[in-house]
Amino acid sequence: MKEANRRVCFVAPFGLRQKTTLWARTLPLAQQLVVRGWSATLVIPPWDSPQDGGQRWDERGVEVVNVALGGGTFAVLRRLLRTIDRLQPGIVHIIKPRAHAGLIQWWLWQRRNRKRAGPLILLDSDDWEQAWAPVNRHAALLARFLAWQEEWGIRHADGITAASHWLVDRLQMAAPHIPRLYLPNGVAVPASEGLRWQAQAQRDVLFFSRFVEVAPAWLALFVQALHSAAPGARLRIAGTPVQPGLEDAYHRAVAAVAASGAAPVDWLGYVQGSELEAIYRCSGCAIFPAEAVPLQQAKCSVRLATTLLAGMPVVASAVGEQAAYGAEGAALLVPAGATPHAFAAAVASVLAAPAEQAALSQRARARLLQRYDWASLGAQLDTFYRQVQEAE
Repeated sequence: MKEANRRVCFVAPFGLRQKTTLWARTLPLAQQLVVRGWSATLVIPPWDSPQDGGQRWDERGVEVVNVALGGGTFAVLRRLLRTIDRLQPGIVHIIKPRAHAGLIQWWLWQRRNRKRAGPLILLDSDDWEQAWAPVNRHAALLARFLAWQEEWGIRHADGITAASHWLVDRLQMAAPHIPRLYLPNGVAVPASEGLRWQAQAQRDVLFFSRFVEVAPAWLALFVQALHSAAPGARLRIAGTPVQPGLEDAYHRAVAAVAASGAAPVDWLGYVQGSELEAIYRCSGCAIFPAEAVPLQQAKCSVRLATTLLAGMPVVASAVGEQAAYGAEGAALLVPAGATPHAFAAAVASVLAAPAEQAALSQRARARLLQRYDWASLGAQLDTFYRQVQEAE
């Protein structure tokens, strides 16, 4: 058999600077492939970071190519296709079946069917994109187009990598004949121990939020219940909303219960990485409540993984990949659908037990580095590529 073409081209729907997927998932996987003898290129239409247009650089062996943005959508698509054709990859791995990346997938599939030649087309899914349409306030026509892209992309691929068990099951329903690989987000051994959480008698509860995980009413009831279950505890909410204004309803709901007795809430807003050490130092645990809906079930939270890796004790809803990350005692898992009072009681039990905090911290770090190491995940992707190529 002819030797397989070991060049892979990842095609992204957005740039590197604002969203998590590329720098926290795609690049680490691509870098692991380079270690295993692949040549990897990440091709980007940087519409959300236009300052990168026309720029290219190397990221630990991965070539990053930002195509120029001038001339409109079709001109950008032509540049993306020319870059792919210049590289002559054996595999094109589409990152999310939407926007520019989804259009490239469609074109490559049609061209291959017409010419009976072309690269293998794989798809990486790390979210259920249709669940974000109401949050992102998409117009009806745009929402329908993006939903069509997602469904079409799933059915027209030679293989699919998926970041959550929920996505693997959903893909099985939509395209049972297409090979699938469960490939969650991983972690890397920290270069510095500076962000490690240290056990101490602290009452702050840290909540990283994009203001979509639970309803405003749930949060208001939780801060009431936390006041009763853990007197003296303070809730600190870090993060910015996915869309401007989403946080307003949460502020109003919490303010409405403040007079009747509730834990104080500190709204931190966007937190720089340099601020995390100080925030960890004054926190007894972090919480990851989540409703059991597709938006939460499909995702694989990088923030949860990095918080566990830092050794922060975590209380999390057993929803989607949160249950997988927190398994085997890595986190205190609260059943999906638990009331705010039940969740607050679980938090209070952790705050009241320094020994339990330390045990959660140690188990989480050890399990993350063993189960979610990027080197292991990269090896799985390498094997999957080989299997898809052999099948073709």
